[in-house]
Amino acid sequence: MAFKRGLSDVLDAYEAGRVHTQRFQKNAGTAHALQWADCTFASGQPGYDARVGPAGSFTPAIASRNDAIYFPPILSGQERYLASSTFWARLASFNGEGSLVIFDLLGYYPLIDGDSTDDQAMDNTLPLPRYTSGEGVGIVVVNHIAPQLQAGTMTLTYTDQSDVQNTITVSVPAQGQNLVCSGQDAASLNTTTITLPLANGSRGVKRIDSVTFSTAPGGLFCFYLVKLLATSTFAGDNNVATEKSYLTQNGCAMPRIYDGAWVGWFDRIGAGTSRTVSWFGDLTFIWG
Repeated sequence: MAFKRGLSDVLDAYEAGRVHTQRFQKNAGTAHALQWADCTFASGQPGYDARVGPAGSFTPAIASRNDAIYFPPILSGQERYLASSTFWARLASFNGEGSLVIFDLLGYYPLIDGDSTDDQAMDNTLPLPRYTSGEGVGIVVVNHIAPQLQAGTMTLTYTDQSDVQNTITVSVPAQGQNLVCSGQDAASLNTTTITLPLANGSRGVKRIDSVTFSTAPGGLFCFYLVKLLATSTFAGDNNVATEKSYLTQNGCAMPRIYDGAWVGWFDRIGAGTSRTVSWFGDLTFIWG
């Protein structure tokens, strides 16, 4: 019987032992502030992942064992939800409060050539492993493997949830290697959005078709397709952990976690000088 997300179902799940709390620990990664960072590019548990594969080919992300945040399998007909999270950030020194966005990585296009101004066609032989309609799926741009040299501009063509092909032209700010560079926020030279803005009428992305850099930023890029699941905050104080219940503090809407979900998070330090951040915490999953 499907999990209806009501309070009685939540209590039943805990009482029946249909609950799992999974710890995570990430060592200090790329220094950043006022920028979104993907903690995957740091050692720890889950381990470092360089997001590699055939250049320009969609590489589905299907979590197995501890390559992403682990959760146990469930029976056919049951549904799994994220019930709560705890994040503790250790910074070199206090650097202001920050923001967190938990996401399901559906897959990525690695090793996009930032030195080329030619049209780069993407290989979409493999489809989305989850959210297959593309509804609610966003594009995240990350500079990885080789650092970019300057800010750039790109024209990207994608197919949306209605199988309509759209083209957008966006900036590629020079945020730094392993950091998100999905387009400039006019309010600050140091801040980017997480996902790219889509064309009018688009409610998600089914696949990326091609990209052309009109101003080449240099380096190599990885384009993620993600489903954003939940938001939280962290204190930026080495002595404080931030806890959030997604039933009581998220409008009684717990994020659904599908089989194979590759669960990770982006973080953004809210103020001050760039710092490295190490992480410790846990996510609690319930099902029924």
